[in-house]
Amino acid sequence: MTKTLFLAAVATGLLASAPTMAQPQIQFGIGPDGRPQIGVGDPAEERRERWRQQRAYEAGRRDAMREERYDVYETRCRNITIQEEDRRGRTITRRIRRCD
Repeated sequence: MTKTLFLAAVATGLLASAPTMAQPQIQFGIGPDGRPQIGVGDPAEERRERWRQQRAYEAGRRDAMREERYDVYETRCRNITIQEEDRRGRTITRRIRRCD
């Protein structure tokens, strides 16, 4: 009896101390065609996808703000590209923005 009780306590301790991992979740929903669908999703993958979408949204906002900022100077500014050769024979390209 004590041996069985001891083995049960050890097994419970091993199972309780095992690290829990993110398990896939079963998802129920309505698909784009209007029919009910069942899927299996990974919570970590969903977080990564939300992060990717957020980063793309922020990058788009930064680009829009940059375009708004430079639209003011578009008629008066020009980009000058200078290509030079250094001592080692490599071509170096510099771009300078000149606003008149």
